[in-house]
Amino acid sequence: MSNCFPPDSEEKTNLELIILVGTGVIALFFWLLLVIILRTVKRPNEGDLKAGYLSIIMDPGEVPLDEQCERLLYDSMKWEFPRERLKLGKPLGRGAFGQVLEADAFGIDSASTCKTVAVKMLKEGATDSEYRALMSELKILSHIGHHLNVVNLLGACTKPGGPLMVIVEYCRFGNLSTYLRSKRNDFVLYKTKSVRYRQAKHHYVETPRDLKKRLDSIASSQSSASSGFAEEKSLSDVEEEEVEEICKNQLSMEDLISYSFQVARGMEYMSSRKCIHRDLAARNILLADNNVVKICDFGLARDVYKDPDYVRKGDARLPLKWMAPETIFDRVYTTQSDVWSFGVLLWEIFSLGGSPYPGVQIDEDFCRRLKDGTRMRAPDYATVEIYQTMLDCWHGNPLLRPTFSELVEHLGNVLQVNVQLDGKDYIPLTVTLNGEEDSGLSMPTSPVSCVEGEEICDSKFHYDNAAGIRY
Repeated sequence: MSNCFPPDSEEKTNLELIILVGTGVIALFFWLLLVIILRTVKRPNEGDLKAGYLSIIMDPGEVPLDEQCERLLYDSMKWEFPRERLKLGKPLGRGAFGQVLEADAFGIDSASTCKTVAVKMLKEGATDSEYRALMSELKILSHIGHHLNVVNLLGACTKPGGPLMVIVEYCRFGNLSTYLRSKRNDFVLYKTKSVRYRQAKHHYVETPRDLKKRLDSIASSQSSASSGFAEEKSLSDVEEEEVEEICKNQLSMEDLISYSFQVARGMEYMSSRKCIHRDLAARNILLADNNVVKICDFGLARDVYKDPDYVRKGDARLPLKWMAPETIFDRVYTTQSDVWSFGVLLWEIFSLGGSPYPGVQIDEDFCRRLKDGTRMRAPDYATVEIYQTMLDCWHGNPLLRPTFSELVEHLGNVLQVNVQLDGKDYIPLTVTLNGEEDSGLSMPTSPVSCVEGEEICDSKFHYDNAAGIRY
C-alpha cells in the first residue's frame, strides 16, 4: 500500500503556499510604492534646499508656487536659440547641481553679431526636480520682462537632444560684494577736481577713521581751514590725464548711493511683477559696463555647503544674516521681507563688501536677539540718512517697513544731492523723481556745513547714538 497525502490535504497545502506568496508579493509591492512616494515627495525639497532653493519666485498669494509656475508659459517662438550657435567658455559659478558658464552667442541680437552671454545649465546627473527648478526659473525670467537693473533673459535652449540652457546677460565685473572689497584701497569721498588732484598726486586714501574725523571737523568748524582739502590748482594737460585715469579706478560715495538706488529700482520693478527674490544680497548683484548694477540669482549654481553665507537651520542651509525675523521663524516670504534683505545689502555696500554681523556667531541665540530688536551698528561709510534707511528696512513689523517705491524716491533724492555736491547737475541713469510726494521714510536732520570755494557739503556721519541694542 503506497504512502500518499490525501487529495484534500494536498490542495490545502497548495492554497496556503499561494496565499503566503501572494501576501509577500503584495507587501513587497506596497513597500516599493511607499519608498517611491517618499522619494518623490522628499527629493524636490532636498534638491531645493541643497541648491539654496529657487530664489526668485512668484508672489504665491492664495495660489501655491508650483501651480503658478505651471501656469506660466514659455514662448519658444520668442526665446528659443539654437545650441549650435553657442560656444561655451569658462565657468562663472558652480553649485552642487548647476553651473553658470561664460559663452559666445552668434546672432542672438542680429544675424551678424557675436555677443558674450552667461549660460545657466544643470550638471550631468541632475534629477527631474532640478530640471523643473531651472525650467521654472526660465519661465519666471520670461515673465519678469526687461529692466535695466535686472539680469535679463536673452534666450534658451529647451529642445530635446541636448541640455537645458538659460541664456542671460553677461556682467563682466562680477558680483558686487567681491568688487567692493577689491576697491577698498581706491575709495574716495568725492571726485571733484581738487580732491581728485590731491589724492591722485599723493596717492592718498582716507581710512574710515580719518574720514570720520575729517567729516566731524567739517560739520563743527564750518570753515575751509579745517576741511583738509587743498586749494584749487591749475593742472597741466598731462596731469589732468593722469588724474582722470586714476579716478576711473576709484570708488566714490556717489557710486555707493548709485548702486543702492539702482538695486531699489530693480526690486521696485520685480515687486511690480509680483516677484519675490528671497536671497537679495551683494553676492546676487552683478556689475556691468557703465557702472550699471543688475539683480540676479545664482540659484542652482551656488554651492551652499561651501558658501559661509549659508548657515544650517534644520534640514536647510539658509542665508540667515539676510533674512527677516518672520522668514526665519515662520518661513514667510514677502516683498517686505525682501525690503529687510535690502537693508542688509545697504550695510554691505556702505561697508565696502563687509560681512554682516561681524564677529557674531550665527545660531539660535542670534535669531532670538534679532527678533527681540537687536540691530547692526552703522557701517564705516554710511551717512546718518543711509543708516536710518537701514533701520527703517529692519523694522520688526513688516507693514511698517518702506516699500521699494519709497526707497527709490528717497535714495534718488539722496543721490541728487550727492551729485550736486560733486559739482554735477544731473543724476546718473536718467530717472524721473517726484519730489512732492512723501517718501514715508524717516529723514533725521543732521549738522551740515559747506567748504567755501569747493562747494562741497555733507551730512555729519553718524555711528553709535541710534536707539536700541547694536551689534
